[in-house]
Amino acid sequence: MRWMRDLGEGLFWVVACFSLGWLAYPYLPEKVPTHFNAQWQPDGWMSRETVLWFMPLMLAVLWGIITLCFWLAATEKGQLKLEQSDLRLLLGIRSLMGAFMLVVHAAILAVGLGWLSSPRPVMLPAIGVLFMFIGSILPKLKRNWVAGFRLPWTLVNEEAWKAANKFGGYGFMAIGGLFLLAPLFPPRFDLIFLALIFALILAISVQAYLIYRRANVPTS
Repeated sequence: MRWMRDLGEGLFWVVACFSLGWLAYPYLPEKVPTHFNAQWQPDGWMSRETVLWFMPLMLAVLWGIITLCFWLAATEKGQLKLEQSDLRLLLGIRSLMGAFMLVVHAAILAVGLGWLSSPRPVMLPAIGVLFMFIGSILPKLKRNWVAGFRLPWTLVNEEAWKAANKFGGYGFMAIGGLFLLAPLFPPRFDLIFLALIFALILAISVQAYLIYRRANVPTS
């Protein structure tokens, strides 16, 4: 049954995350850096007991929310119902999110153990992989209310939806590639990568709106 597979995979990622922390726990300092400023210097700490359960709990909550949203979208009766072909693509993203949070947890533990000075060399490439995978499936998604660029004008206009998600898919893949290379550049370049994300979202929104307006301008 679908719900048993969802539960089983979710438990796998949660247990893997907790197990990683459990293995590292005896060697962690009493306070573990878990938050970093723009220069990737630690500016927030948690006790090692909190670090042990915090990420597994966050992963479990996120997994539950994503799974519930996918289920609701798949049972939608209207035009925006999530089709099975799209659901399979999104389940891949959900799995990758589990792996991503496991990698983030591992990077934080590595900093606590003194293996890394910051999680940047691990986290940025992980974000890049996530972006590239999302970008690869965006152009394939049909209109739905749970995934893709869901703007007021893309949800009511098929042409705007396709254009937004195709353009966004290419943009996400390009930015993902930059994140893969980000550890080769000084941390000050990270703000440029973030600015590119905001610029991409703005460009997608404007493009989709213009397509929507063009399709709804009455002909004389």
